[in-house]
Amino acid sequence: MTNRPNLDQVMPVKKDRHAKPTAAKIVYVNPALGPVARQAAPAERKKRKLNLRLLFLACFSLWALYTFAFVIWPNHLRLEQERQRLERQLSDLRQQEQQLNTEYKNLQDDSYIARLARKYYNMIKQGEIVYRPGE
Repeated sequence: MTNRPNLDQVMPVKKDRHAKPTAAKIVYVNPALGPVARQAAPAERKKRKLNLRLLFLACFSLWALYTFAFVIWPNHLRLEQERQRLERQLSDLRQQEQQLNTEYKNLQDDSYIARLARKYYNMIKQGEIVYRPGE
């Protein structure tokens, strides 16, 4: 014979230390519903766990979307604009470097220096006569 309680038996209830004293709580157990009730509890627990996991996943997804949309993407756009600006600046500086290297090489040549002296400082070679129009 099984050790199931009869309908007339009363299950003792654990007393909660913090509970207010109330009327006695009596729990009646129906042996026919006992195993069914025990099987329903794990299903409810699984459903609750699934709901909590889905809630966590939804919250995490919303946080990730917010972070991407309002933090990462604007920073990406700003950095991309700054990279383009710096690339333009770099190309300008490379062009300026090339001009300065050309000028440096030209300054090593005496004929170029003489041409600059005539142009900017009105210098002439020895024995040369300068004619200015309008004089």
